[in-house]
Amino acid sequence: MEALELMARREALGLDQATLAGLLQWEIVTVVDFEAAKRDIPTLVDAKLNELELARDTIAGILEDTLPADLPTYANDTAFWDAWPDLRGIPATIHRVAAADALRSARWAGIHARIVAAQPQPSTTGTGPTSTP
Repeated sequence: MEALELMARREALGLDQATLAGLLQWEIVTVVDFEAAKRDIPTLVDAKLNELELARDTIAGILEDTLPADLPTYANDTAFWDAWPDLRGIPATIHRVAAADALRSARWAGIHARIVAAQPQPSTTGTGPTSTP
């Protein structure tokens, strides 16, 4: 992977350099050096980005399946992980990016939707939010 690809993929996920560094358990200067092409980018960075992109795409698909309803998303990691325990460790930022992707898809399809704050829900063991009758 080249430095510019890393930067583009990180930005597309809505992550800043510090957040990506934290997810990789590295110092921010390491990510800065990667993006400045001062260091070779290890394959585990590509694997982490693939994981995050898969999470984003999965979430977007789940949200698109709920249309034309509102698209709930989370202001912080704790609320996101309480509702989506299988995605613990994936930052809530990824969910917000996925919600924006789902909103864009809805608009392209002529479906009215909006992004709203998710209501707190009890934890479950599923992939997504708790179902309510």
